[in-house]
Amino acid sequence: MTALKIIPWGSVLESAPHIVRAAKQLFSAVKTDSSGFSAEPSPFGDEGTLSLDKLNKRTRLIEAKIVELSNEQKSSAALIKSLAEQNALIVDAIDVFRVRVRILLIVCVLLIAILCGLILWLAMNK
Repeated sequence: MTALKIIPWGSVLESAPHIVRAAKQLFSAVKTDSSGFSAEPSPFGDEGTLSLDKLNKRTRLIEAKIVELSNEQKSSAALIKSLAEQNALIVDAIDVFRVRVRILLIVCVLLIAILCGLILWLAMNK
């Protein structure tokens, strides 16, 4: 029970909805691309010449997409950091549980040995 007290469950539970919300926003942002950006380059006009307006528009779209991807990368990094911190807390708690289970197992084996010895002693003294 002490191992459960070691984990700051308040902060884990408090941050869980934020992590879920951030993950949903991140995945929905990845699913829907509403920037109008096309992977197909089309800087040429109808006559096959470069249009300065089209190039400027394309450059603005690319810059906007770079900013959007940068923001998504930052939120992904924050989400991954938060998940890693929570995983570290869980791993620490599991390690404490593992040690305590081993100690409990040793104590149980000793108690069984003592009980068997007591039963044998009582049987011999009858």
